[in-house]
Amino acid sequence: MPLEGKSVMQLREEMAIRALNERYTVTEVAKLFGVTRPTVRLWRDRYREQGRAGLSEHSHAPEKCPHRTSREVEELLIAERKKWGWGSKKILKRLEESHPKLELPARSTVDGIFARAGLIKQSPPRRARPETPFRRRYEAHEAGELTTIDHKGWFLLKNGKYCYPLTIVDHVSRYLLACESLDSTSFERAWPVVERVFREHGLPRAMQSDNGPPFGTPHGKFSRLSVELMSLGILPVFGRPGVPQDNGRHERMHRDLKRETTRPPARTWAEQQKKFDEFIHNYNVERPHEGMNMDRPARVYRKSERPYPKRRRAPEYELDWEKRMVDHNGGIRWRQNYIFVSDTLAGRQVALEATGDRLWTVHYYGFELGKLDEIEQKFI
Repeated sequence: MPLEGKSVMQLREEMAIRALNERYTVTEVAKLFGVTRPTVRLWRDRYREQGRAGLSEHSHAPEKCPHRTSREVEELLIAERKKWGWGSKKILKRLEESHPKLELPARSTVDGIFARAGLIKQSPPRRARPETPFRRRYEAHEAGELTTIDHKGWFLLKNGKYCYPLTIVDHVSRYLLACESLDSTSFERAWPVVERVFREHGLPRAMQSDNGPPFGTPHGKFSRLSVELMSLGILPVFGRPGVPQDNGRHERMHRDLKRETTRPPARTWAEQQKKFDEFIHNYNVERPHEGMNMDRPARVYRKSERPYPKRRRAPEYELDWEKRMVDHNGGIRWRQNYIFVSDTLAGRQVALEATGDRLWTVHYYGFELGKLDEIEQKFI
């Protein structure tokens, strides 16, 4: 029997008539019309009881809702709101006292009543702050995957010079990759040590640090070190400000380092570095670690399989992304406007991906830096 070209009501009527005919079983009718057997029984029974009128759709909503607020109560609530201007909590409390026998709705229901009556000012939705890869935890599972870096607090050598030890540790194995005596916490002094570690041990997937120099910046933007890490495909991860527990393993190592190498300090840089080198050997090779079931870092550590590149590759972006070169002041030209991004990106190429109404995601290598808002004409 052809079913095409017929209305829904016609199909239901034919289905019901065949189901009422003793020559057909419910299963045969269901197969013929391509429906389930309960559907056949539904329209058969309705047609038998109500005729063709019973084949129309019925509302599934109950005729009466025991939880629906009566019109009288709604009007009373609205009148109280207009009179006092209070919120639902205070109005309900007042009505409970003045009308103790009145069945009042829940506070959320009252807020809905006020909203439908236009008595609540709807504030515009707040724009969510864009996600960036810089402030989050990184869960490492293998040696060589995550390194942590920090400056142990400064101390004075016996010759009166300041010493700022820079330490780099493999997070999973706790292998101490470097402990270097430096005379400052500047990027220029720290980066050669970081680069040497990368050349010897390969590139990690991520590097975690605190927010102090040279790792982070006071304003939460991009330091020179984090920009260099991203250009190597390394995710910069920052602990929460004022929460050293985010880098707890590194901090515990620093306590041992301070006790064993700075009390007393050495006289010269060279002598202090010898003490650091001896500590590195003892920490990695000789000392069992309780947090590692009494194993030793040198037995667990494995170098990263990502070698340090002989040549720094240029960033690769999607063809439909807009490319821009950051100028020496840290900004880009965008739609006849000048928008500041970061002075640490000066001379580097970024790309912009359209992700919303006049909103663009700013990329650098494989990382999302933030959003460019055309309306507010700023990078956020």
